[in-house]
Amino acid sequence: MRVTIKEVAKLAGVSPSTVTRVVQNKSTISDETKKRVRAAMKELDYHPNLNARSLVSQSTQVIGLVLPDDSDVFYQNPFFPTVLRGISQVASDYDYAIQLSTGQDEKHRLENIKQMIFGKRVDGLIFLYSKPNDPLVEFAASNQFPFLILGKAVLPFISLVDNDNIKAGYDATKYFIDQGYRKIAFLAGNKELVVSQDRFAGYKQALKEAAIPLNESLVKFSFGFLLEDSIYKSMEKMPINEIEAFVTSDSMAAEGALQYLKDKDQQLPIITFDSIKPRIDVEAYIDINAIELGKESFRTLFQIIKDSKENKHICYRQLIQHTIITR
Repeated sequence: MRVTIKEVAKLAGVSPSTVTRVVQNKSTISDETKKRVRAAMKELDYHPNLNARSLVSQSTQVIGLVLPDDSDVFYQNPFFPTVLRGISQVASDYDYAIQLSTGQDEKHRLENIKQMIFGKRVDGLIFLYSKPNDPLVEFAASNQFPFLILGKAVLPFISLVDNDNIKAGYDATKYFIDQGYRKIAFLAGNKELVVSQDRFAGYKQALKEAAIPLNESLVKFSFGFLLEDSIYKSMEKMPINEIEAFVTSDSMAAEGALQYLKDKDQQLPIITFDSIKPRIDVEAYIDINAIELGKESFRTLFQIIKDSKENKHICYRQLIQHTIITR
């Protein structure tokens, strides 16, 4: 439950108006009183509404975008800037601004979310990732704050916008199976991310359907500052001479694989996932339509915000179609 200014005032032994003046850092309040009030705020985990005076419309006209744990991935992976472009285009039409939320660890990221929600700094949140048992998502849900996940929701009754990544992983793998390949490797980033798990599930499904046994030595998940380098290093432990083709979870993984093959003077077909034509030489790619993912994310969140003001609780599940693009 959200802590009220009256509770802070009671604990600090002052009036609610004094708490307000401390929040505003008024010079008329003594340092001793300020210290006592701020101690009470910290003890109660109270986050003041910094925009209260301007909230006549009960809207900040700002949405928050919550970045993945590893925010470096946000800046490296072309998926995120493309999604952001889609969100920005529609947000601009609605006169909304965007605020990014990140942090050096889970504790700091959760604190940022608390400030956004309790401080009423944003009208809603879009989580630009999905992972199981996420305390940030659980916190937003427990406070009934408007939000959605760009990805697959693990918790029930959570709104989302996503691709069918199991089907996409299946289609990517079947693309090579239909060409007669049987020794197909799978390379992906962070295994904790639901998108990696789903594309891997699709990969396994396609193999099973074709009666191809799963070979764990042909599967590698990597995590690190530079995914390309991590993938490159993981391939050093793979039986490259046995592999006929690669399914990679995104263009960064594909780039690492291509560099390794080039250094080993080998050429093998690769299919990857992207939202624009990859700059690298791949056999094909799954176009996940990230621009539309971004646009639909904002449109859906805007509806959730509107529903919240009318005390409506509706779960939206929007799936954006993917296509296979060959060179």
